Amino acid sequence: MGRMSRELDKALSKTIQSQTVNGGWPWFPGMPENRYITQHIVTGMGHLDHLGIKSIREDQKVQNMIYKAVHYLDREITKDFAYVKKWDKDYLIRKHIGYSQIQYLYARSYFPEISLDKDAKEAIAYYKGQAETYWLEFNIYAEGMIALAAHRFDMKELATDIVKSLKDRSIQNEEFGMYWKDYVVGYYWYEAPIETQALMIEVFDEVTDDQAAVEELKIWLLKQKQTTNWKTTKQTTEAVYALLLKGTDLLATDEMVDITVGGKAIEYVKEPA
Repeated sequence: MGRMSRELDKALSKTIQSQTVNGGWPWFPGMPENRYITQHIVTGMGHLDHLGIKSIREDQKVQNMIYKAVHYLDREITKDFAYVKKWDKDYLIRKHIGYSQIQYLYARSYFPEISLDKDAKEAIAYYKGQAETYWLEFNIYAEGMIALAAHRFDMKELATDIVKSLKDRSIQNEEFGMYWKDYVVGYYWYEAPIETQALMIEVFDEVTDDQAAVEELKIWLLKQKQTTNWKTTKQTTEAVYALLLKGTDLLATDEMVDITVGGKAIEYVKEPA
């Protein structure tokens, strides 16, 4: 535990140091901040907070880092909305939401206690409405993000409708558990089956507390690790986060280990209580 704590502190320190003065993070040192990677990091901080990692709430430097990052993202979503209003007089009845704005709503939903200024409030209200209108036009990953954001933003009916739709479209298999045939592996960050499945565990756990579905979703995720592997750091971290959420410990077992020495099996003798 001591080593894990030190490694976490080291990682957090490195993350703080690489943050730009504007509050975002670049892909690599020396580059300008990048919105996607900043939203990804903020989401990661939300995951750690959700799992009860104390340093996320108790370390002032970490809190300052998150505060700066969230406000950087608020400014970006405000710019999006300002651009829409400037160039489309019919913006209220046309689609202007994309995966970046959906990722923002999801990331932002982890930190409702961080205040929004007037312009950011107007922008986020607009994109909430856009998400409610157009959610069916996005892939499963984005739908899951919208469901979680809606649930946290007290848009309960929308969140429940999305989860019901997702469950209706799912495949449930005795060996592989619950998954979706629509998974597509692609270049973009939202075309990622492992990350999508991990998000679905979070969705069914938090929005509807459907623990039976959660356990079925975990089976598919663990099967991917068993048959191939989780190919990237991002896939691994998202999968581990999902598996650490509440539910049955699929790795727990009461069975004794079989040990053979020189071709002879070792017999266990139960000690009296």
